[in-house]
Amino acid sequence: MGRQTAVAMTDEDERAFLAFLRETGDIQLLESFAPTPEDLRVDAFVAREEPGHWQYHLWNPAFPCEFEYGQVTADPTGSHQGWHYIARPSYLPLIEYGRHNFQTVSGGGCGRVYWAKCRTPGGDFGYDFEAFKEWYGQVVRWIRKNGRQFEKGAYYPYFLPDAWARFGKGTP
Repeated sequence: MGRQTAVAMTDEDERAFLAFLRETGDIQLLESFAPTPEDLRVDAFVAREEPGHWQYHLWNPAFPCEFEYGQVTADPTGSHQGWHYIARPSYLPLIEYGRHNFQTVSGGGCGRVYWAKCRTPGGDFGYDFEAFKEWYGQVVRWIRKNGRQFEKGAYYPYFLPDAWARFGKGTP
């Protein structure tokens, strides 16, 4: 069973989040899909106005892994046909970051950081589970320390400072 924390970040908040992440290690941002496997790695979050940039994987190379890539084969629009993605990311030491869409501020459509915690078919994790658990915990603690919730509870997103100022009830 995975672990997730709901979160709302604006572009400004994402820059602060990425700065924090890079203090914890040589963090790599991975797009959800791109024209080539090399293009999956990006230096920063892409502007929200650009279509298709709503989910990222956060990889800390302190947790080595071998990426396997798949290719999009059933894109009805054809615009991303043949593009690459990371196959089976739930088995890898990755944190998924899905962006909040700000369409519904208090709940549905909220963003999240998520660790799948899936075991490999061999029954292990394929990486140092306890060390990764500590790193994931460090990421979540930063979000909770810097964010605010409309209501307390596991299902309510933490709004980081700029998101709170724009969409929340004041300034944290």
